[in-house]
Amino acid sequence: MKSFLFLVCRPMGEIADMERHEVLDRGRIDADDLVSCRLDLSGPLPRLDDFSGVIISGSPYNLMTADEAKTPAQVTTEEKLADLCDEILERDIPTLGLCYGLQVLALRAGGSLTRDHAERISAPILSVTEAGRDDPLLAGLWPTFRGYVGHAEAVGRIPESMSVLVTSETAPVQMGKFGTNVYGTQFHPEISREGARFRIGLYGGTYFDPHDYEDVLTECMSAYTEDSILRTFIELYRS
Repeated sequence: MKSFLFLVCRPMGEIADMERHEVLDRGRIDADDLVSCRLDLSGPLPRLDDFSGVIISGSPYNLMTADEAKTPAQVTTEEKLADLCDEILERDIPTLGLCYGLQVLALRAGGSLTRDHAERISAPILSVTEAGRDDPLLAGLWPTFRGYVGHAEAVGRIPESMSVLVTSETAPVQMGKFGTNVYGTQFHPEISREGARFRIGLYGGTYFDPHDYEDVLTECMSAYTEDSILRTFIELYRS
């Protein structure tokens, strides 16, 4: 069986370690079957044919940040991920982009980003669209479910090649699909309740007003969020 490729789009640290653990847990995949590739390091791009599919991590980087304000690590990550996403889209390689991953896929497909649909850390109600109801990755889901979100940027102009599978009142594109096998979520199907608690403790002042800490914590800890999408992706494309 081929492994899955995990493209890491964030600096190493507690969040990166937790994210990989959550992908393994939610995907029900052995550690040896998930090969991590740090995109902030120099070196050749991975050979996508060596893997069953690709998972793109979230990131603290904002793509709309002015070029002169981006760190060298962010520039390297963006450049390498852009090249990989171009190949993914052209060849329709099985992929699941998480938050930042969706945003880069949308940009490379000809869409745009906006800050008009930013969301604080929360667990809003998400709605499956008509296209989503017929998609194998969302088979068996309720018409509405809750998922963890927290982002400054989101898809603005929807590329022609993308269909919207999940939407919400605050962010029209919560999940998209490009071609037959390339997916991206604005929400975080990988984040566990404990993962949400840890991020809330870390990101006050970034993804929510620190004065709202108790409200944010209560909402996120009381929510039952959808946790099957990563597992279904792994099951569909395991080869």
